[in-house]
Amino acid sequence: MGDIISIIMGEHSGEMSENIFYNIRLVRSVEVMLCGMALATSGYLYQSTFHNALVSPDTLGVSGGASIGAIIAILYFHDNIVLRQIFSFTGGILAVCFSLLLSRLIGKNRNISLLLSGIITGALANSAIMAFKYLADPTTQLAVIDYWLMGSFSLANRAKLLTVALIVIPALIIVILFRHRFKVLLLNEDEAHTLGVNVSALNTLAISLATLLTAAAVSVSGIVSWIGLLTPHIVTLIFHSPFEETLLLSMPVGGAILLLSDTLARTLTMSEIPVSIITSIAGALVLTIYFIAERGNRK
Repeated sequence: MGDIISIIMGEHSGEMSENIFYNIRLVRSVEVMLCGMALATSGYLYQSTFHNALVSPDTLGVSGGASIGAIIAILYFHDNIVLRQIFSFTGGILAVCFSLLLSRLIGKNRNISLLLSGIITGALANSAIMAFKYLADPTTQLAVIDYWLMGSFSLANRAKLLTVALIVIPALIIVILFRHRFKVLLLNEDEAHTLGVNVSALNTLAISLATLLTAAAVSVSGIVSWIGLLTPHIVTLIFHSPFEETLLLSMPVGGAILLLSDTLARTLTMSEIPVSIITSIAGALVLTIYFIAERGNRK
């Protein structure tokens, strides 16, 4: 901590220490925080839109589509890091577009048709992922694919930070500005119509923002499990806050949880482990505690 304070204050700490702090540690930490904020916010938007506390950011297949895009870059474009990020982001967006189109064809209740289309899209994406893994070179490409699917920030750099910031920060600002309108997502369509709110347009905006946030995060980190599902429950359990405050609090809490998880992934063992291992263990434990606490409150 003393070295960090000296570097921030501009005191002489050595060129190597400054380089490590500004170009490696700080860049990675900010990138992790932005991804955590993006996943937590998208998770809460999805849960509010679908009126389902167990919905996660990859409900409409964004993670599956992003994975396919990244795998294509790994297999056929010599694992170019820039192309991997571009293909991953594009794949996530296309997967959600496919889910939305499929939901229109399914019809019925809008939320149910969206959930069904998300399940179908996710299944198709998983099939494609398994097929690509079968075709991958087991000595080189397969290991890269598996590691990416488990999530990691080991390749964080300024270029990745810039690209994710250009998407995540404007999207989060829009979410903050519309936070009072998004409260209507908790109402059913009839109640919302009586307030003069265009529910369809608001749902589309919420899903679009959540998709952009998730796709941006996944494109630089790979699949990071549980943050989007877990964070809103933690905020609700601790703060018991109304919708707008929960939405705002989910941002820093999600960023802090992912930053802590990434720190543990870097330091628990001699070699860095995938961050989803940490988030999955923590997520399962915290979600169990959450539902036990909810059951106690009902009694």
